[in-house]
Amino acid sequence: MNAASIMSTGIVTLTPDKTVGDVVKLFFEQRIRQVPVVNEENVVLGVITSRILLRTVLPGYIREGFLKDVRFAPELKQFVENMDALKDKPLSGFINKYKPASPDYAFVGPETSAMEIATLFVNTEIFVDRILVVDNKKRLLGIISPIDIFRNLWKQSEKDNPEKD
Repeated sequence: MNAASIMSTGIVTLTPDKTVGDVVKLFFEQRIRQVPVVNEENVVLGVITSRILLRTVLPGYIREGFLKDVRFAPELKQFVENMDALKDKPLSGFINKYKPASPDYAFVGPETSAMEIATLFVNTEIFVDRILVVDNKKRLLGIISPIDIFRNLWKQSEKDNPEKD
């Protein structure tokens, strides 16, 4: 079992000329949590996630951990102001300026084994919520989530151990 055999295809993507507001609308409309940003050749430039957006709109003193007890932090107004400042920003600037030090995603090739992919998901040193499958030119082929691993393991288990009557 390799990445090509378990990845999901038909991925919703956006181009760098779209805005942060376009991403948020897409999150709501499609009920998704991440959107790869690709160029005209389908090369992955970055991924915008709901988690990255949340980190971005949080006030810096919270995001950087300066205020551990957030019960005394200003309320919603600052979040709204931060989101208003971002919503019309093109993704090209966002993925370069706001890209986190450790992204929530990883890249693998189509021949990467399912065991290696599962290991990336459970690695405790970095958080990976999704894995992008790309070719040798970093063009997007598919995406893998932990449920894709389980689905294929379950199918294999049922195939190898059919229930007896």
